[in-house]
Amino acid sequence: MHPPRRSWTSGIFQRRYREITPEAIGFGILIGVVMNAAITYSGLKIGFTIGGSAIAAVLGWGVLRGILRKGSIVENNVAQTVASSVNTSNSGVIFTVPVLFLLGVRIDFWWLTAACTAGAILGVAFIIPTRKQMIDCDRLRFPTGTAVAAVLRSPGEGVEKALVLMGGIGLAMAVFFFTQSHAVLGIPGYAQLGIPGVGEDVLDVGMWIASLPGVGGLWHDSFQFTWAIAPFALGAGFITGRPGLVVLAGGLLAAYVITPVAFDNQWMPAGVEADGAAGWALLNMNRPLGIGLLMGGALVGLLFAIPAIGAALKSMRGAGESGRERDELPLGVLAVAVVGAFCVLFGAAHATVSGGSLGQAALIAAVGTAWMWFAGIVIAQCAGMTDWSPISGMALLTVMVCLLLTDNQVVPAVLIGAAVCVAITECADMMQDLKTGHMVGGSPLRQQFMELCVVWIGPVVCLATVYLLAERNLGEYGVAFGPGTDSPAPQAAALQGAIDTIRSDNAPTGLYAMGGVLGGLMSFSGIPGLGVLVGLSMYLPLRYLLPYGLGCAVQMLLSRLKGANWTERWGTPFAAGLLVGEGLLGIVFAAIQVLRG
Repeated sequence: MHPPRRSWTSGIFQRRYREITPEAIGFGILIGVVMNAAITYSGLKIGFTIGGSAIAAVLGWGVLRGILRKGSIVENNVAQTVASSVNTSNSGVIFTVPVLFLLGVRIDFWWLTAACTAGAILGVAFIIPTRKQMIDCDRLRFPTGTAVAAVLRSPGEGVEKALVLMGGIGLAMAVFFFTQSHAVLGIPGYAQLGIPGVGEDVLDVGMWIASLPGVGGLWHDSFQFTWAIAPFALGAGFITGRPGLVVLAGGLLAAYVITPVAFDNQWMPAGVEADGAAGWALLNMNRPLGIGLLMGGALVGLLFAIPAIGAALKSMRGAGESGRERDELPLGVLAVAVVGAFCVLFGAAHATVSGGSLGQAALIAAVGTAWMWFAGIVIAQCAGMTDWSPISGMALLTVMVCLLLTDNQVVPAVLIGAAVCVAITECADMMQDLKTGHMVGGSPLRQQFMELCVVWIGPVVCLATVYLLAERNLGEYGVAFGPGTDSPAPQAAALQGAIDTIRSDNAPTGLYAMGGVLGGLMSFSGIPGLGVLVGLSMYLPLRYLLPYGLGCAVQMLLSRLKGANWTERWGTPFAAGLLVGEGLLGIVFAAIQVLRG
């Protein structure tokens, strides 16, 4: 006879050792909220985000072991799982939602939040049944999850690493404070020093170079070499390392090759002066060319993902059995989550579709849900094999499909696109966390349960941050996001270009097509996402790319001098602190400005 089967809830609440604890849950939620807001802030500036699992794992040892004098590896694993789940949704939101502000469209905050929350729940519920195939059978590496497991296995260094990270946060806040102190608090900042070329938040290094004897004649009048005083960009570049030089190369190509050639050959209107050539080229040449590169690279990247798609479909076989085992959430629980989230998504679609057609709302909600399942598995497979997730390409493709389904209605198309992007980011993050748990001996059931319980928090925090920054920018610049503001939102600007292409007959289709061909060819180079990265950098603000590239170079230099292991153990936590510190203080400044009215 078989032994009596225990309830799946006993696998969660039975405690043989410290794993799911109030301290781990509370710490995970707090750190997840902080990282979500900070990384949303920086992502709207530089155009991409970083994961927060390693940051949460380092801080977890500092708090759970260093301050509370308790904590185990698996308890810290639960804490970083919760924090990562709350943080991850920001990339899906910032790639899509700001396009509504760029297009001058306003949408109810709560319906948008409901749709993104539904996407987050669907992403987690859809990916759970594939855990055994991807991790136990296929043994995909999931590099980020593997790296976080290494952090969790070194509790002796955890407290010291946490102090290093806090030092980075403090330094970033100290440097960034004086970029906005005068405008926000009336305290003298960098611009009040009276040094030529030093602005509130930039250093015009190009002006200094052009004034050097014997150099000015070699410096093209259209060159711009202005550096943002941005610790977060330096930290992001350090974390990325050598691969980030590809992003810098695209920005340098646009600024120092395409722009001066176009100006010298009079490809620009007669009224464009040398000092305005870079701005004109960014909007009218580099941006559409970069969007084409991004779209071409993303589409070819999807073709390369066909083996992953086949493996993902295979992984669904026997998924029905996993619900009967104690280390997985039952399929019945997942089914309830899927049905409930779909109803919320349908309600949001119905509220935003013009004319209130139930059939059309049901169609786009159903297509969006099906695409979440399919794309989420593909993204998780890509993350498992290469640690690269072509989320921006998926966002472009999703919104374009939804535009066709809604007769070019932007609001429901972007709403579904945002929900899909949040879902697929959660899919990849969930599998990274489960890989970490697999390596440190954590319970998959407990990780899945906690992620499903807290995943809704992320979209609320991220969207609140986006709307706060939009209100601040509207008061200061007259527009919410885009070129010339403190939050350029380059990924959303690319999405705006794609939408304009579909809705307008006057789009620069030649540049889009040229970029698409080049992006597709770059994707055959063997470097994952090369076309997407170069395309993205074509319309990223150069003032942020320059310190980002410096961070990449510093990481490479330290790896050579001190070794890759030392750089990863001590340099990366400090760089993460630079990124988080500026984001936190930037949000505080934005809140002060909004509260002032």
